[in-house]
Amino acid sequence: MDSYALDISSPEQILSLLGSMIILIAYYLMVSKPEKKMLYFSLSLVGGFALLFVAMIYHNAGFIFLETAWISINGWGIWKAIKENQ
Repeated sequence: MDSYALDISSPEQILSLLGSMIILIAYYLMVSKPEKKMLYFSLSLVGGFALLFVAMIYHNAGFIFLETAWISINGWGIWKAIKENQ
């Protein structure tokens, strides 16, 4: 039974929670303030890297794939936003 207990005291769990919260805050900003898309993409990128790091620690292939895609999409969003502002 204890093997399924949630332990948020490890650095990996704390980083995972922070990465998730950053992504959720970024998504909220995108929905509520679409003119702040560069902030959204940047925060989402940072959160994605945090979660990718944790996924790599645990060798979770599906999570690594998801976060790599998430980072790539946000990197493309940043590039596109920079091109629009030139």
